[in-house]
Amino acid sequence: MASSLVDIASSVSSLVEKRLFAEYGAVFATTGTPPPAIIFDDSEHVEAFQSSLSLGRAVFGDHEIELQAVALGALSAAAVEMADRGGSITARAADAGGRSYMDTVKLWTRNVTRGLEHWEGLGRITRERAHSIRELTPVEQVAAILYLEETDKLFFGTFFDKSILYSVAAPGASQHLSMLAFDVAEYEDRAVDWVFSRHGWYRTVPNDLPHFTYLGHDADSLAGLGLQCVERIYGERVYEFWTPDIDRLPNSAHRP
Repeated sequence: MASSLVDIASSVSSLVEKRLFAEYGAVFATTGTPPPAIIFDDSEHVEAFQSSLSLGRAVFGDHEIELQAVALGALSAAAVEMADRGGSITARAADAGGRSYMDTVKLWTRNVTRGLEHWEGLGRITRERAHSIRELTPVEQVAAILYLEETDKLFFGTFFDKSILYSVAAPGASQHLSMLAFDVAEYEDRAVDWVFSRHGWYRTVPNDLPHFTYLGHDADSLAGLGLQCVERIYGERVYEFWTPDIDRLPNSAHRP
């Protein structure tokens, strides 16, 4: 709901939450059921939230996905409209829809492990420090990795030149955990953007082109909900992403 974005922004209490809210906070403007916090602590909290939702399943292409019922209905309607236009909307992979906490942990751990091996091999981080990071819980690792990137410029993205958040979502913060995100195979088709927006689906994570989030609002109302449209150029194409407009939200969301 519209007020949820403001309420969550007002509750931001750490630099990690501030960063994650800026990256993934658009989900709190959904007409579906938003997550209860910026980041889930563990699998138990994710499972409790997901079990409280009204969910549905449907097949898109080669994969069956699970989403909140309202999001799934809108996605199915978008797929029908695309088919009428001679196009298609299919899932990019088996995990294109809702995910479990452990799904997000596995993706995160892959990048953390590769990054620690890379930077230890270059002598930029000691074996002891790398070991201590591996022993942290996923939530603790998020803070530790983002700190390394911010202070030491040791990046954990796929090519070690950008933040890990350019490659994977922080475990517990992924919009897929809220069962409101979908990775579409036909993300380069401009018609998909137009049809998705007609049914309340928008790109909300810059740098993740296939990823759309169900907000359920008309595009003309998004700015009034505390979101801003950010443009990024990839190849010869300009893509639009709706992200929290930090400067217009409560001061606690962007204080130093």
